[in-house]
Amino acid sequence: MRLLHAQFYGSFEARSDVAGFSLARLNARAADHDVEPHEHPDGHFIVVLAGRYRSSARGAERLLGPGDVLWNPPGTRHRDSFVEPGGRFAALSLGASQAAGLGLLDGGARRLRDAAQRFAQALAGKAGALDLGGLLQVEAGCHELCALSATVPRADAAAIGDRREPAWLRRCMEQLVDDCERPLRLADLAASAGVHPVSLSRAFRRRYGLSPGQLQRRALLNRAACRLREGQPIADVAAQLGFADQSHFTRLFRAEYRCTPAAWLGGFKTF
Repeated sequence: MRLLHAQFYGSFEARSDVAGFSLARLNARAADHDVEPHEHPDGHFIVVLAGRYRSSARGAERLLGPGDVLWNPPGTRHRDSFVEPGGRFAALSLGASQAAGLGLLDGGARRLRDAAQRFAQALAGKAGALDLGGLLQVEAGCHELCALSATVPRADAAAIGDRREPAWLRRCMEQLVDDCERPLRLADLAASAGVHPVSLSRAFRRRYGLSPGQLQRRALLNRAACRLREGQPIADVAAQLGFADQSHFTRLFRAEYRCTPAAWLGGFKTF
């Protein structure tokens, strides 16, 4: 049996698709005896969130628990299921050619450990990031996880021996700020700069203390604040700038400005 791209025995809670990656959180819906041996055309990471997970894939440990992470390369023949009802998991899928380019085809199915496992656990909570900055963070996280999981680690092409700001990094930062209302792909930014996406993300954090997605989100919220100051309604600003809804916009605005959009706008009133 061959499943489709990003298809699993489970019902979706949340899902984010960006730059060839598909990140989802799911509830297991099939009983153990209903799961047939199958394979996927793509590769995928499985992060166990709740319950005990069993896989027959060669190289995988027989039973995994919450927090454990499994990598299945494209075409891995397996039968996997949760031992009891109530299982939850996150899945990160990527195509075979993408997996090959990221050094993930060698080594077969395997359980991830240490830094790769911790990073996968953190990434599992980001499924459903709908604003532009959130999607860019998901893409950066996917590249980072793949780099940590590759059997032959890639050298960090952006290693910088001094404290000077590279011109290519400055250009990427300015593009994120200037074009914050447009969907931007980390892979495209990295290609234009001539570096690996993981190198770009790490250079951003070293230089600016923010990921590319966090910088784009901050620029977008700054633009939103300006539009509110001009008198545009909160709901209109949230819709114009691509936030999922007004409550999502308000939550992110409060995190950035330590107050709601309405309270921030009220601070400009004169009496």
